Amino acid sequence: MNPEEILDDEISSATVIADNIIKWFIEYKGNDYDLYLNKFRENYYGMGIIEYTCNYLSGYNGKISKIEYAGKLYDLIKKDTDSSVRFSAQIFNRKVSVATISYSSMVRDAIINNMDKIKQVYIMESGPAFEGLSLYDNLSSHGIKTIITTDYSYYEIGKSADILLLGSDLVTVNGDLVHKNGTFPLALTMNYFNKPVYSLTTSEKISNNFNEVDFHRIKNHTKIKGFINRFFDYTYGTLITGYIYEYGFIRPNEIMNK
Repeated sequence: MNPEEILDDEISSATVIADNIIKWFIEYKGNDYDLYLNKFRENYYGMGIIEYTCNYLSGYNGKISKIEYAGKLYDLIKKDTDSSVRFSAQIFNRKVSVATISYSSMVRDAIINNMDKIKQVYIMESGPAFEGLSLYDNLSSHGIKTIITTDYSYYEIGKSADILLLGSDLVTVNGDLVHKNGTFPLALTMNYFNKPVYSLTTSEKISNNFNEVDFHRIKNHTKIKGFINRFFDYTYGTLITGYIYEYGFIRPNEIMNK
C-alpha cells in the first residue's frame, strides 16, 4: 500500500481510507510511520474516523505485532459500527419511506436489516463517483423498492419520504454534522416538512476539538475539467433529530456530555 496513493485518494469514503491506512501501517517496514500518520491527519483533517485511526496507530509501542495491534482497532470499529446499525431499529417503529444521500455503508446495513419496515428508499445522488447509484444497485438486489433522484430533487424527497437517514463523516463537539455535500439543504427540506432527520455514527467519528470555524481546513474539493466538486457540507445540530451510535440514541445537544 503506497502512502502517496492514500494521500491522493479523492474518491473513497473516510471509512475506506482509514482501512487503507491500517493496511499500510501493517505493511510498512520503516520506523518513521508517525511522519506519514501526521500527513494523513492533515490531508484528511475533519474526517473523524481517519483522525481516530491515526491517533490509535501512533500509540504503537512494539510490544505486540502490528497485525495484532491493528486487529484490535479493526475489532473496535466493527463492534461499534455493528452496534450502531443494530440500534437503528428503534427509528423503524412503523413502515416508512426513507431518504438518504450518496452511499453510507452504515445506512445501507440499517436499511437492509430493517427492510420489512421500509416501504421505499429515495437516494439523492452525489457526484462525481455516482455513489448513490451503487447504493441503488445494492438495495435493489435485496428486493428493496428504491428510487434514485438527481438534479437536487429536494421538494420531491421532502414531500415523499417519511424520514431522512444519513451516515456521518464527522460529528462536532456541539452536535453538528460534516457529511456529503447536499446534506445541509436536504436536512433543511425535511425540517420544513416536519420530517425527522437521523444520522448513524460511532464514537470514533465524534471530535472533541472540531467546530464550525475549523470547516475551512477540510480538504473539500477537486477540480475535474475545470469544474469544482465539493465533497462535504456542514449541517447544524438544530436540524438533526438525533444521532444513533453504539450506545443508542443521543440528541445533538447531548454530544458534548456523552
